[in-house]
Amino acid sequence: MKTQWMVETRGDPLGAVRGFLKTLWMSAELDGMIVSSIGKRPGQQLPDILISPGELDQFNPFRPLMEVNAAKYLPDLLRQHSEGHFGVVLRPCEMRALIEMVKRDALALERLLTICIDCLGTYPAEEYEWRASRKGSSQVLTRDGLRFAHMGGIAAYRYRSACQMCTSPRASGAHLNLGVLGLPVRQHLLIQARDSITAEWLRLDQLADREADPDLVEVRERTVSKMAERNNRTRERITQGLADVLPRDVGSLIEQFEACGACQECLNNCPICAVDSPRRGPDRKYLREDITRWMISCAGCGMCEQACPHHLPLTAIFHYIKQQLAQSYGYTPGLSVSEPLPLM
Repeated sequence: MKTQWMVETRGDPLGAVRGFLKTLWMSAELDGMIVSSIGKRPGQQLPDILISPGELDQFNPFRPLMEVNAAKYLPDLLRQHSEGHFGVVLRPCEMRALIEMVKRDALALERLLTICIDCLGTYPAEEYEWRASRKGSSQVLTRDGLRFAHMGGIAAYRYRSACQMCTSPRASGAHLNLGVLGLPVRQHLLIQARDSITAEWLRLDQLADREADPDLVEVRERTVSKMAERNNRTRERITQGLADVLPRDVGSLIEQFEACGACQECLNNCPICAVDSPRRGPDRKYLREDITRWMISCAGCGMCEQACPHHLPLTAIFHYIKQQLAQSYGYTPGLSVSEPLPLM
């Protein structure tokens, strides 16, 4: 069976995604779906488990705000719901984190149907609130992002630094990947199955409207490549500007951690550290191998920088170290659960 399909949006891409997820829920016979918070409880930031497809009407996967990395909370959520088969909707950086967590045996994918959606970028929380207030509604921010999806989104400099430097905003690595980047989203969405077996299992020929247009797929690829080049230039510019303060290697990074203080907020908010936190040696310094293993698995979600009380540019710092490690170990995080993790 074909693995790439199109869903007609008829002028309403958000509604089309919600509708597709509802039919997918029924086709896969899911017991629930885990999504970013829909605000069931006041002030809640953590992911929600929805128990009825109708609740998806409150879910907005394109909301340009990321307060937590949902992957971090999946092991606890699955322990709390010890039975059943669940869908989980993730951003690309959350999907990368989930893959790295699976490699650490933090959870198994047998009970999960993973769904990854192209990321249009997210604002810092205060910026998001200000822009939503200024425009009169947070829904306008979603519409703005989708309006420019065919161009790769709006001006990236407005977003969190992690989004500006994101190595790959495209949906990939999941059972199903939903594409909007480079596409006329008021007309079509792209649905890509991991393989033909998955496409047949989920009956995509019945859920989707038609097979994917090769020309649109090619346009999407070109758009994503241009975004990656743009983000790479941003990373280079930022790291050059921080050359005097960036640690040179893992050893100097450990020294920086020791001088930073004992708050550990970067570790506490990292999805990788939630299942494989760096240990300290007899001298109370972090073990080099543990810090290396952490850095090489960095998903680039920016939750560390978002939580840092000292406002350190951790996204740039960690990317700089991770880039060195990638060259040494030949490893790219979040590609596949079958790719062995170095230093285990």
